[in-house]
Amino acid sequence: MKLTRIIIITALAAAPILPAMAQEGSSETAALPFLNNSGNSRSLAMGGLVSVLEAGAYSHFGNTAAVPFSDNTFSAAFSYGSWQPSSAKENIFSLGAMWNINDRFGVTFAALTQSGQKYDTINEAGVPTGSFTPNDLRIGAGFSYRFIDNMSVGIGLNYAQSSLAPKSELYKTVFSTFSADIQLLYTISDFKISLEADNLGIPVKSASGMKSSLPMNARLGGGYDNDFGKHHLSAGIEGGVFFGGPSTGFASAGAEYMYDNLVAVRAGYHYGSEKNGIPSFASVGLGFRFFGVNIDAAYLVAGNDSPMKNTFSIGIGYSF
Repeated sequence: MKLTRIIIITALAAAPILPAMAQEGSSETAALPFLNNSGNSRSLAMGGLVSVLEAGAYSHFGNTAAVPFSDNTFSAAFSYGSWQPSSAKENIFSLGAMWNINDRFGVTFAALTQSGQKYDTINEAGVPTGSFTPNDLRIGAGFSYRFIDNMSVGIGLNYAQSSLAPKSELYKTVFSTFSADIQLLYTISDFKISLEADNLGIPVKSASGMKSSLPMNARLGGGYDNDFGKHHLSAGIEGGVFFGGPSTGFASAGAEYMYDNLVAVRAGYHYGSEKNGIPSFASVGLGFRFFGVNIDAAYLVAGNDSPMKNTFSIGIGYSF
């Protein structure tokens, strides 16, 4: 049983960097990878595109600067997602809200919890003591300012925590940190351009003292929105690079067609690396709107060997 205890302690000492162990032969890894998830079903259906989407309830996670440009005064939403059900088998619950103040200022709030697979626990004598479900938490608030008619800036502050095992006096089981996001958004006619940096923060220290950087990244995006009578088209593309942990590139492209502000069809593609960020996937989704209520769903299509296979998300919200 001593061997079991040694294995558990060793795993916990390296826990913040375990998701990136695929980078063979290197200790440089990114901690708290769940910081890359937004819980936004609409975004997920469009290949994970976020920085140039229209403002919505989840604008705090990646699109804070868009709030003063919103056609709505207030939006709130809740979503559930089954994340990597064929491998990690994690459940994601998220909620968000945004408030547009006189088309000049914006306030955002969002929270996301992500729980992993439950496992049995034992004490030092090898006696079963119950079970534990690892869980992650991300919660934050943001502010945006439209300082000229076609340009705004947004800043989001977040607290993140990852609980990997039951509380222990022998080793650290909870890891936490603060991070910041900053975005500059420029609009001209039906087009928009976004420059953004996310997950800026101090490294996380493991029980062994090893420091691992957050998945900090910078991205540039471009988007287009227009109405043609009862038809609405929204499309965008963004790309960037991670500079916290392994330096890898990523890109997302997505499009949405909506008829009469009632029914939407969405599709997209995300290119990414398992070393940092979210692995590649294609996505499809649907959306419905009626009397201020919106229902959105997304489904991910990936190869048989991809952890993203069969991931899905569904959410409901209200705007006015």
